[in-house]
Amino acid sequence: MDPSEPTPAKPRPEVDLQATGYFKALPTSSRVAGLWSQLGLLIGDRLALVIRDDHVFLILMAAVVGVTSGAAAGALLAWIGYAFELFPRDEGGDPLLRWAVVLGVPVLGGLLAGGLHLLLRRVIRQPTVLGIPAVIEAIARGGGRIGGRQAVVVGVGTGITIGSGGSCGHEGPSVAIGAAVGSVLARFFGLRMRWHLSMVGAGCAGGLAAAFNAPLAGVIFTVEIVFGGAIGGNVGTMSVFVPLIVAAVAGTLTSHAIRGEHLTFHAVQHGDGMLAEMLFFVALAAIAGVVGTAFGRAMIVTTRWFDQLRAPLWVKPAIGALGVGLLAALVSNELLGAGHSTLARALDGSLGWKLALTLGGLKLVTTAMTVGSGGFGGVFMPSLYVGACLGTVVAVIAEAALGPGVESAGVYALVGMGAIFAATMHAPLTPIVMIFELTQDYAVILPLMLGCILAVFVARRTYPLSFFKDTLRSRGVILGHEAEVEVMKRGHVADLMLPAPAVLASAADLETIRKASLEADMRATFVVDDGGAVIGFINGNQLARRMLTGELHAGSTAIDVMGTAGLPYLYTSDTLAGAMLASARSGMEVLPVVDDERHLLGVLRRGDLLAHYSDKVLGEQEEAVHLHGEGAPGHEVGLGKGIILEHLVVSRRWAGRSLAALDLRGETGVTVLEWLRGDAVLPVDPNAALREGDVLAAVGTREQFLKARRLR
Repeated sequence: MDPSEPTPAKPRPEVDLQATGYFKALPTSSRVAGLWSQLGLLIGDRLALVIRDDHVFLILMAAVVGVTSGAAAGALLAWIGYAFELFPRDEGGDPLLRWAVVLGVPVLGGLLAGGLHLLLRRVIRQPTVLGIPAVIEAIARGGGRIGGRQAVVVGVGTGITIGSGGSCGHEGPSVAIGAAVGSVLARFFGLRMRWHLSMVGAGCAGGLAAAFNAPLAGVIFTVEIVFGGAIGGNVGTMSVFVPLIVAAVAGTLTSHAIRGEHLTFHAVQHGDGMLAEMLFFVALAAIAGVVGTAFGRAMIVTTRWFDQLRAPLWVKPAIGALGVGLLAALVSNELLGAGHSTLARALDGSLGWKLALTLGGLKLVTTAMTVGSGGFGGVFMPSLYVGACLGTVVAVIAEAALGPGVESAGVYALVGMGAIFAATMHAPLTPIVMIFELTQDYAVILPLMLGCILAVFVARRTYPLSFFKDTLRSRGVILGHEAEVEVMKRGHVADLMLPAPAVLASAADLETIRKASLEADMRATFVVDDGGAVIGFINGNQLARRMLTGELHAGSTAIDVMGTAGLPYLYTSDTLAGAMLASARSGMEVLPVVDDERHLLGVLRRGDLLAHYSDKVLGEQEEAVHLHGEGAPGHEVGLGKGIILEHLVVSRRWAGRSLAALDLRGETGVTVLEWLRGDAVLPVDPNAALREGDVLAAVGTREQFLKARRLR
């Protein structure tokens, strides 16, 4: 457990203590950890009291997160560089020695990575935050809570994997580590949940900005991919957007201080340029849309295969590394590592098209094996690698078709890089901004914009999910509006089915029908044939109407009265989503659930379907509003004239005392309006004893709330 993370009390209350304002750190197993946590809360409280202006305080926190995440990114790069020196390299001498090094070093790195997985699972007992999908999941479902120890292990593992030749990049882990930095600092200073999420986003922006030396790309990436994937782009007001900018700038400046100012890629040479070339850029984008989708799917399929592989957890990364080493030994060492040298050759036009075609295709395979087997690293740089190789091949085709004077292979490589990235992530803006910042070359902006937009267009029609969303779906995590349908698809008719009511025989007379309809507590009575199979239904309202109008006579039977039009038959294995569709199409309030012979097993009521939908779907949406919306529980709400609505968590010091004994109104001026204990709303009884973890909704000024928190 991270020293800065408070240990939850047992039994744990339903309300997340970190989701409501400044939280009181509960006792930890370590006195040092407890003192450290108290120190952070004290510093955060004093800073808020001194600064008073929330916007200034938020900007200051974002700057701290940006500097720290930038320093973490710099430390990661330094560690990767050192890891390269730790592992032996192929010096191009004896062929047998080359095979031993190219095969053995990645396997050694895989074994070490497997050991780190065991460390996380059995010692630290926390999940592995391998990259962006885990960050998106943490924001969407865990309030942005990411452990510091997870980030340290991921950083160490990234250096080992890349240093030993794993086919991945450091940019994704830089973002994940930055997010962890933001989460840890937010908890350390006791920030409210809304600000907590802002700091996690600030860490993402600062980490990517420092890794790529691209501050604007860091901001766009966080908004478009991280927040866009987690909360549907609901980044709220400038109180969330401004910290991203501040953190990205701070992270970039920190990177400059550590590594100096530099361009990741130098500007490429340009040809004369022709309007006809746009057709080749369109073709490049279309191919990139398909290849980018295949790139993401390959990693998902490979990950699933390794998950199902019956092998010890610590061995799986070594198995993937063995496959990478074997391909590198057979083809080229340029398949090892992130591939910066290959990218440089593609951009200066010195990469042959045959080699580019081979390396691009195999890089997709080696990256899938590295990431899918559990290697520590990201897919940013490999996607750029594949894109550069694809652009090189298309450039050769364009030159063969149009002759000399076309744009250089470097321009096509840049467009290919952006297009593959965009297609894999379903995010066109980030690669456009990122490639421009990486090269500072405005001349490439038009084909780059065209390529990224069209690549996403093709990718979404090739496969509806981006790599990140597909990764989360494979883990059972559904985000956004897709969660609504998925919740209903996961439920089955058997879950909500009620016992079968009394039925009517097809020959039942009118008096029997009338009595059955009066006694039935449902709006439909089902009619069965001599074999017990459901053949129709009688609607009580329609029956009464027909009797009043004289349409029925004493000799009418159930088969004469019943209706059959639009009668749906449900089976216990049908999904609730299908049942909702059947209910909507038929207009029936009660649907029959039958077996294969149409014998009535039970019924499903529309009201129960709607109640389930309300509980599972609308309830989750309400939680999302509570988490991300302005004025939600856990965030202060401005009521005018300096008065705010805020939540306070009852600390151990307050536990056992009553509101009358605390005298919050007399001591601080804060007035308690609501008392929450778990999901229950308790009456505000001034003489009742408080429990640790209870949540008090109160009104007052910011100064009064700061005073109340100091009393805890």
